[in-house]
Amino acid sequence: MEAGSAQVQQALASGEFNKLVTLCEDVELALQEELPDTPSAEQANHVGLLYAVHLLAYLLEGRLHAARFLWKRTPAAIQQHAQAAAAHGVLAARWRRQHAEVFQQLGGGAWEASLQPLVNEVISRSRDELLGQVGEAYKVIAVTAVAAMLGLDDGAVRQLCAQRGWAVDEAGFAHPTPAKRAEDLLEMGEDQLKRLAEYVSYLELPQCRIE
Repeated sequence: MEAGSAQVQQALASGEFNKLVTLCEDVELALQEELPDTPSAEQANHVGLLYAVHLLAYLLEGRLHAARFLWKRTPAAIQQHAQAAAAHGVLAARWRRQHAEVFQQLGGGAWEASLQPLVNEVISRSRDELLGQVGEAYKVIAVTAVAAMLGLDDGAVRQLCAQRGWAVDEAGFAHPTPAKRAEDLLEMGEDQLKRLAEYVSYLELPQCRIE
């Protein structure tokens, strides 16, 4: 476990976030054999940080189901760890599509310094992904509505719209331009088309519960 934990910390420090899921999954397998039923305070703190990283890494990749199952496997003592519990709080809000709450928890949480770069990347990628979903799902949407979803002020949203080439009219409505033209979809693979369909319907799904 120690070697795997060191690799996780190295990936965090170097910003190689794409490696985290695989590394964390390997560490979790080792923990199942090595973690005592009643870990010491030092062990709980160390392992709690690892589980927080694992959850955030799943969130970074949009793997919500994997994150939920990870939490259900997480030992009760580790679920009480502040960083692990904070990461789970983000997951819960994300699952319920409480977008503003997601960004509030990510941006306002008392994260360990070692986790902050990963948290920042989750914020950035989540906002970009959500804005992309808005672009596919809406032809016209109020800037205030987008701001509420992204946890940003109207000015910041207008800048993001400009970066994407979306017009914003005088009434404060954005006019998204989908990133892909209809004819381009013919060149997309089946998995990409399925993912795009999920994005388009994502904002309209009924509320779900998370345990």
